[in-house]
Amino acid sequence: MSDRDQINRRDFIVTTAGVAGGASALAGGAIAPALGQTTPPLPSGIDEHSPLAQYWEKPVAELVGRVDLKAHVPELSNESVKERHRIYCSLLMALIQRFWNGNKRGPRGVYPYRVDQKVPGQDPQAKFFRYRGDMIKDEDQFRVNWDRYLGHNIACIAVDGNGEVIDFDFNHNDFFRSSTEHAESRMVRRLFSLADVFDNWRTGEPVPGKSRAFSLQDVTLYTSLESCAQCSGVMSLGRVRQVVYLQHDPGTYRVGNIMFNLAGRDPADQSTLSPIPIAGSAIDVPQFNQLNEAYEKDDPRREKSEHPRSSIFRSAGRRAGRLRSIHHVVLMHRRRLRDFFRGSRRA
Repeated sequence: MSDRDQINRRDFIVTTAGVAGGASALAGGAIAPALGQTTPPLPSGIDEHSPLAQYWEKPVAELVGRVDLKAHVPELSNESVKERHRIYCSLLMALIQRFWNGNKRGPRGVYPYRVDQKVPGQDPQAKFFRYRGDMIKDEDQFRVNWDRYLGHNIACIAVDGNGEVIDFDFNHNDFFRSSTEHAESRMVRRLFSLADVFDNWRTGEPVPGKSRAFSLQDVTLYTSLESCAQCSGVMSLGRVRQVVYLQHDPGTYRVGNIMFNLAGRDPADQSTLSPIPIAGSAIDVPQFNQLNEAYEKDDPRREKSEHPRSSIFRSAGRRAGRLRSIHHVVLMHRRRLRDFFRGSRRA
């Protein structure tokens, strides 16, 4: 190869840099107008005075990250109102403590996290054990005890406008082999039926031309976990007034905030078209931060060498199961909740 055919390293670098610079300039010229583009106009059919129009040019953070509770729930400035909400939150936790158990894969097997919940008197060298279903020790002979799984450890209660508890329900995904049997959506569907057969509950003003059960404008739902898109949508269809939740769910992406901010209010009666999402922190629920912090420490997406995820449950003839509940912190805090409510009863 002649010297003339050989690549001159310095010339190559200079030439390449020039080409790269020219390409960057061209790209920059193409990108700059794109960055400077104005927001597209509202699609036809959307009222320019609607909440969607108001948020159209605002940053996503304003739509997702904030609900103006002072404007939409001014009564929260009253400490007695907050206390009432906390009482219902405590009731919800007490019901979960009383009626939920961790036997999601059956009462017999190996649950390494539940050593203290084994039925007494078993051979410690056995390959599999039986686990208690009722976690509250009570000598009352008339108390019903069981070890069958009653539902996922996410639950909610519904309270009417007079403060009466209408009903309570768990998430039932496992029972129905479904991913849609969430506590809030199940509750709303049942409220339609219950309100139609019993008219003493204050669920909301009748909607002209609709069943009296159609509107749930005076109903508040208390749920142990921030609602997903499905449940937020079902509550919106039922016109539920507000939903109070005890723990954030990173997987819902604050969809309750988004729906409420975009839905606005009914111009006829100013009722909310989507439930007002109220975090437990807004009403000073002490367990709110505890639950969120515990979840961060025991996030199912993190691997811990001392507690490998593959050993959360083992049973005969079945492969190891993973704990899929993002709210299993209720189980981790079972003893704390039990002591809390026993202390309340003593007081």
